[in-house]
Parts: sequence; C-alpha cells; structure tokens
Amino acid sequence: MRDTRSRVATAPVAQRSSWSAPATEPAPIPSLAPPAPNGVSAEDLRQYRVALAIAARRFKQYPLEARESRWEGRVEIALSASAGQRVPHASLVHSSGYRALDEQALSMVAQAAAVTPLPESLQGAEIRVLLPIEFSLEATR
Repeated sequence: MRDTRSRVATAPVAQRSSWSAPATEPAPIPSLAPPAPNGVSAEDLRQYRVALAIAARRFKQYPLEARESRWEGRVEIALSASAGQRVPHASLVHSSGYRALDEQALSMVAQAAAVTPLPESLQGAEIRVLLPIEFSLEATR
C-alpha cells in the first residue's frame, strides 16, 4: 500500500504551548496550523476546521442508550476531501469504545460537512481535518 500522508494537508487538533514572550512586548499568537505540504493555506484549513466544529455542535445529541447506560467517551473523526468530491467523507479515527457514541459522532460531523461549504481555496485540494468529539454526561446537565 502506498503512503500518501505526505501529500495530505491536515488541520491539527489545538495544542498547548509553553512559549511565552518577554513582558515588555505583547505576545504574538502562535499559529496552531503548521504549513500545509500541498500548497493549501494552513490558515484556511484551520478556519474550515473551526467552522466544522461549530456546525457539528448544532447536530450533537447524546444517544439515549448511552445516557441511560452512563457511557462517556471521546471520539476522533477525520473529514477527508479530494478533487472531485462534492461533500467530504467522515471516518472514524479513534473510537470511544461505544458504538452508539461513535455513530453519533460520525453522523454529526457528516451533517456539519453537508452544511459547511468548503472554502474556495481548499476546493480541489486533498485535505484531512481531525475533529475530536467529547461525550460527557457532566457537560449535558
């Protein structure tokens, strides 16, 4: 199998930084998006990821079976697009361990992709966006 990872632009999950600037100057905001390897704007990819995350929240529902069973977990979904695709494809990257939570996360990201237009600068490019979805009963109270 051929490895195509080096050509796919991926929007990273936000990371913490221990970087700090001298107190005399305002600290610059470090970019969370590294330069994309295939000529795609890292900033455009980051903004698309944020727009997807906001849209996905609108479709989030805690599955009844999971709520009643007190299941919680984190699911990671990859949204991939390439030239010729009208709507990006959602796939499971990391399971919560519960099928109901995994299926809900896939559904909400797929719905978000359907209503979040791919920016013009990303159209025709091969991209991959990672979206973590957290299911917590504490957060739903």
